[in-house]
Amino acid sequence: MARKVWAYARVSTRDQDPQLQLDALEADGYDGLVMEKESGKRGTARPEWEELLTKPVAGDTLKFWKSDRWGRSAGHVLTTVTELHERGVRVVSLTENFDLETKEGRFMFAVLAAAAECELELRAERQAEGIAAAKRREAEGKMLPGKQRIGRPQVIGSAELAALRRLVDEGVSVIEAARTLKIGRSTAYAALSAR
Repeated sequence: MARKVWAYARVSTRDQDPQLQLDALEADGYDGLVMEKESGKRGTARPEWEELLTKPVAGDTLKFWKSDRWGRSAGHVLTTVTELHERGVRVVSLTENFDLETKEGRFMFAVLAAAAECELELRAERQAEGIAAAKRREAEGKMLPGKQRIGRPQVIGSAELAALRRLVDEGVSVIEAARTLKIGRSTAYAALSAR
């Protein structure tokens, strides 16, 4: 029976272009290709990937462009490589150029998979910190350079506050006074309670 070469390519979002991976895989040659546009993060369903893992048999090769295309969890990636190796399937990375048939190659693969997972976690931390900092700046009334607030102003001036107080003192409801002065109801309540 002829040995087959299976190829796998994946991009994380619909906007990403897989052409670089596809060109490299095509130049190296394969018998069957699986292409996915799915995130590799934990919990994401990847039916094409799961189906591909059932196809190679002993003596076949499964190749990919780079180890981070398999997924973001080092543990999951290593488990998959180990299972394929135990079934007699050769695993090849085109860009990292190491042999997963050797213990040194599997070690290098493990290091790269762990580095990819670490980078993903660091990126998520930096993103969360950036979002929190932006929210703090906005809460303090500070905006990023070149950014402008949209919507109604959150603070009313002293003349508007005096007019609001006068209307409320005259018996007009806060809601009606805010409507008359063309300020937001919550802004009117906040201004009256703050001063």
